[in-house]
Amino acid sequence: MKAPFLNVDLDIESTSKLGSLVVEMGKRVVVLHSGRVSKSKRNLLRLESAGEHNGPDATIHGLCKVVESLSPAARRVWDAARKEFNVGHELRRSERDSFFSLRSDTLARIAKLGAKLVVTYYRGESKKGVEPV
Repeated sequence: MKAPFLNVDLDIESTSKLGSLVVEMGKRVVVLHSGRVSKSKRNLLRLESAGEHNGPDATIHGLCKVVESLSPAARRVWDAARKEFNVGHELRRSERDSFFSLRSDTLARIAKLGAKLVVTYYRGESKKGVEPV
């Protein structure tokens, strides 16, 4: 059964401060987290697209467009960071397994930006909300 798509988070982690990326991406993204990673010297920026997209391919392409429009200075910050496009899907309690697919042009665009693709399956609704599998 095809897993219901939830969202795509873009996680950017770096020893450099990531505020310049937030400023340049502006209202095209929603910042979910920006700051230090626990007690480490690394900074984490977790965001998602501010626009409405139909499915993971369109959402990823929307985020890639934002990254591709960065200034050269911000692009250097991006290039030096660890980047992950994290596709979230729901795995219903009645399902043992699930699947989804991405188009080859989506995968190529992620790779061209030097990012990884991560998939998170969340267990269906519970009393506590959606839980990662």
